[in-house]
Parts: sequence; structure tokens; C-alpha cells
Amino acid sequence: MRKPLVLVGLVVIALVVAACTSADDAAPTTTQPTTTTSSTTTATTTVPATTTTPVAQARPGAADLGDSLYAGIGNGGYDVAHYDLNLVIEPDSDSIAGIVTIEATATQALSRFNLDLIGFEVERVTVDGDQAEFTRDDAELVITPNRDLASGSVFTTEIKYSGTHEPFRPEAFNGTETIGWTDGSDGTEYVISEPDASRSWFPVNDHPSDKATFTFSLTVPNDVIAIANGTNTSVVTDIGSDTWQWSMDEPMAPYLATVIVGDYEILTDDTGPVPIRNAFPAGYRVPSDVDLTNDIMDMFIELIGPYPFDEYGIAVVRGFGFALENQSLSVFGPELVFADVIVHELAHQWFGNAVTPADWGDIWLNEGFATYAEFLWTERQFGRDFIETQFRDIRNAINGNANFSPPGSPPANALFNGGVYIRGAMVLHALRLEVGDDAFFETLQTYYQRHRNGTVRTADFIAVAEEVSGGQLDDLFDAWLYEDDIPEFPSG
Repeated sequence: MRKPLVLVGLVVIALVVAACTSADDAAPTTTQPTTTTSSTTTATTTVPATTTTPVAQARPGAADLGDSLYAGIGNGGYDVAHYDLNLVIEPDSDSIAGIVTIEATATQALSRFNLDLIGFEVERVTVDGDQAEFTRDDAELVITPNRDLASGSVFTTEIKYSGTHEPFRPEAFNGTETIGWTDGSDGTEYVISEPDASRSWFPVNDHPSDKATFTFSLTVPNDVIAIANGTNTSVVTDIGSDTWQWSMDEPMAPYLATVIVGDYEILTDDTGPVPIRNAFPAGYRVPSDVDLTNDIMDMFIELIGPYPFDEYGIAVVRGFGFALENQSLSVFGPELVFADVIVHELAHQWFGNAVTPADWGDIWLNEGFATYAEFLWTERQFGRDFIETQFRDIRNAINGNANFSPPGSPPANALFNGGVYIRGAMVLHALRLEVGDDAFFETLQTYYQRHRNGTVRTADFIAVAEEVSGGQLDDLFDAWLYEDDIPEFPSG
């Protein structure tokens, strides 16, 4: 994610943070954000289709995956392989009616399991075709199959649900930002879920550690189109509606799933190394920096490795004030379509999307890497000395500023503070100066190749850096990731 108040072009950063250091910095508050949740309890009446012997030692799956920052998100006892989202979307009434089918493998013997879901009315749940009991407990959908599930068994859960999408204010923004399924300023509807708002629009194991493939079948009125992650596989036209089908064939963290519905034009470009499909609202004047996408893509393929997905593109949404790296389809506010942000969101396709943090406490592995990519692009334009000066000037300007916390320990109520961006990039630059360019870029390439389509913790990156460099780097990472004071850069 790119927050314009944190980073609005590398040259501007130094001026902004210098001004920040002269102002009185308010300490982060601990006010709890408001979220819209359902506290009702409902259940179906189930008649087991067959009588079976209970699975030995079957027990409920955990209702929490133990994230270091956010309690209550994600669920244990299973690993999702695939989501199929079949949604009927009525933009005029803000309503969604859908059937979500989830294919998963039990990682323990399960007597029941949970999904995350906020709001909506759940009409029916089946497990392997048999009706299942379910209850609602705040943001948890608790499902009891009519037979226990053996460890290692593959099972399919189908949830039929409907209702009106509601605004969601996550703790990560201290309750100041609304995300989830959102209305744009021109009637467009769009989804922004990072970090934990996927549960506000479909039943899900809402944690980045459980990645899965996705298919989307989105039925909308004829006068709009529906866009989602991945490749458009078909459009089926009916009287009064079209059904747009999309497929994301590589594993994706749930927070990266997106849907955009509106009056859009999709422009394609097949002249570069990866097919590009950009979605622009009617009447939008496309900035010329969009034409840099192929050059930026070439740089990342050279420095990091092959692009991880089949296609890439951006979608511009009026009324959105940020940019977010949804997998294969980054979403931009209309004023943010310029080179630095294009670089940032494209870099996330490698770091954040293909290689995903397994815990929100490691968000610097997303934002620090994407911010450093901006410096690499700037280095291509203006040379190495230019970015060396930038790093030292910015370091001096922000050191001691509470808005730039240590990147390895972000506060839960300010997850996207400046520290995970610019101080995260400083961690990488310090590593580059310490080990030299050859070892540094080999580290990035090895880290990406080894963990592509998987999830990681900070320790995984450190392990690769030490393996490639042949040195012990705990002192460097401890100082740059966790100390309040920003160290001086190595001499290089």
C-alpha cells in the first residue's frame, strides 16, 4: 500500500520529514476503532446424511491464528486451497448475494471449524454436500459438519449469504479509515481489504499466512463491468446483466482479493514482457507515466527475477486516496498515477504478493522492499550518488520522529506508519552497503525464488542474507529493525 501522506515521491520526502521534525509529534492513541460486526447467533437444523464413527481425537479448530498484532483474525485446523466467489452485485442498493465455495485440507482432526465473516445473513452452509450446523459469534462463522473431518482430508464448504456491505474501520488505521467494500465518488464500487477487511465482504480465513487460488463469477447490470484479480476467462451476457469470470491461478493472500464494478474501459498493452491490462473510469485522462510500466517491469525482472503472475494492470478509482497492490491489479487513486507509485505497487507483486509475510508484524517485508524499489528506479535515472545523499538526508531528518517507528515492531494502531516504509528501505540499503551489490542482489533473487508463492517471517530473509553473504548479520538487523534511534549507514 502507498499512503500519500507518508511517501509522495522520493525527492519530496526529505522536505516533508524535515518539516515533521520541527512540529510537535502526538503519540499514537490507544482508542479502539469501531467495526461493524454481527453479534447474533443463528443455527440450522441438520439431519446427518449418514451415520459414521467419530474421527479419533477430533477437536475444534482454533478461532485465531495468533497474529502478533491482531487478535481474532484467521482460523486454525485447516489450509485453504481455493476460493470460488459467485456473487450477484447490485450497485444501486449496495447489496451482495452470493455463494462462496471453499476447498481446504484439514490439518488436524476437526469436529468444527471457523471462518471469518462480518455482517450479512448466512442462509445455508454445507460441508461436502451435506447441510452443516452454523452459528454466528461476532466476526466468527462457526461451522459444525455432520461428521468429523479426518486430519489430511480434503473437504469442500459452501456458504450461501446475502446482505448489504457495511463500512469497516480496522485497528491498523486507528479507526480513522474506512476500507472493505466501498462506494467510489462516481458510483463505482471497489474493494480494499488490507489488512483484515476481506471478512467484511466474504467468508474467509482472513490471514495472510493462508494463501489460496481464487475464481470469481461476478454478475452485474449490463451498464457496468466487473473486474477482479487474475485473467478474464469469459463474459456471459443475459437480459439485464453480465457475468464476468476471472481466475487467479497463483496463491493469493485474502487481503489482496479485489472486485471493482463501474463504468470502465480496459486498455491492453502486449508490447512488453508481461501482458498489461489497465482499467480506467470513463472520461479519465490517463497520465503519461503509465507508459513507463514496461520499463519498470524490465528493471524488476532483471534485478529480482521473473514476474510472478500471468498479467498486470492498474485500476483507477475516483474517491480513493491511496494506492494498493492487489494481486495482479493494483488500485490507484486518480491523483497517484505517477512514476514513484507505479514503481512501488509493481514491486509489491514480487514482495508482498508472491512472497507474503506470515504475520502482520513483518509488514516491513512488504513496504520496506517496495519503497526501496523506488530508490532503485531513482538510481537508474540519476545515479548511485543521488540516492546515497537522499538516504543520509532523510535519515537525519526523521531520526527521533515518533511517526517513523522501528520497522520491525510496528504499532497495531498505526501499521502503515512511516517507519515500515522509509526505515524499512533503510534496512535494505544498510544491508547493501554492508555486503556489497553482488551479495545484496543475489540475496533478493534467492529470497524471491525460494519463497515465491509462500509466506515468510523476517527471520527467513535474514537467513538468506547470511547464507548468501557468508557473514553473521544479527547485529545489523537488530539495530536497523528494532532500535528507536536510526544507526549511521555503513561506510560501504
